[in-house]
Amino acid sequence: MSGGIAGEGRWLAIVASVVVVATVVTAVVVMDPPSARRDMRIDEKRVRDLERIERAVRIHLDEHGALPETLAALARRPGLPLPSGDPVDGEAYGYEVTGLRSIRLCATFATDTAREIGGSGYLDRWHHPADRHCFDRRFDRKDSGGE
Repeated sequence: MSGGIAGEGRWLAIVASVVVVATVVTAVVVMDPPSARRDMRIDEKRVRDLERIERAVRIHLDEHGALPETLAALARRPGLPLPSGDPVDGEAYGYEVTGLRSIRLCATFATDTAREIGGSGYLDRWHHPADRHCFDRRFDRKDSGGE
């Protein structure tokens, strides 16, 4: 009888070991490597920077009735701290006035978020491929009665 119990214990230990190994392998396969997570965090910072620039452009447009000609001109305004450039290499973000109330903002991304399942219009506005990508933004007129 004691041989049967020991055999069952050994079998249970083997099954438990297989389950643990399978769990560890699955976790390693499913998780992104540290470098990929780092790239995603840096790209999230790039998007936050572009969002800040977009908001500052909107404020400038609302206050002055015109878009700033350059990011440098926008950055000179007191009280509007803007990102100076890419968090990795310092390359300036792309900024171009494309119309009376429209701009193009550009950055170089390390990751591709275009395949992410969104559902939020806000987040979908910032999906990008890995590489240089530009976002076209149009500012609607505020309802001021006179415009």
